[in-house]
Amino acid sequence: MISEHEVFVGFGSNLGDRRSFINQALQAVSELPTTSLSKLSSLYETVPVGYLEQGGFLNGVVRIQSLLTATDLLEQLLAIENRLGRVRKERWGPRTIDLDILFYGDNLIDEANLQVPHPEFGKRLFVLEPLCEIAPTWSHPRFDGTISKLLHQYQLKHPEEAAGRIVAAPPRFALNEVKDGIFY
Repeated sequence: MISEHEVFVGFGSNLGDRRSFINQALQAVSELPTTSLSKLSSLYETVPVGYLEQGGFLNGVVRIQSLLTATDLLEQLLAIENRLGRVRKERWGPRTIDLDILFYGDNLIDEANLQVPHPEFGKRLFVLEPLCEIAPTWSHPRFDGTISKLLHQYQLKHPEEAAGRIVAAPPRFALNEVKDGIFY
């Protein structure tokens, strides 16, 4: 029997109409087979990490429920990125849309093209803040503590790093009621 998985997907954009790319990506994710959006963070404006010579990002996290395998979900997310014009020129470079599987239930996955939990999630304030907003008490067996605790530990280690600025709130009504593809 196939079971439904609770999956957290981080998203971001820093090229073109960033909000539009994010709305289009979330709409496409909501239309994946046997998949539904269950919770959406606010939209955060953040500074780039790694490659700094680029514009600011809009970032967030969505929790989905899916019957897709992790590999199938990754393939679908990459296809959405491609449809929305994602070009991979340089690591951490500019992008129309970025969709990353952060957690796939409490599974540990270590494959050539997929590592879950996402290996960088705990090193990125732009992931931890929106993740903590929607799942502060969630925990994974690989980590000691909740997402809220991980965010607090990160902030203590990096007091100079500026928090993201919330620029939009998610819909006040149920995500399954979003019919026009405008989440933000």
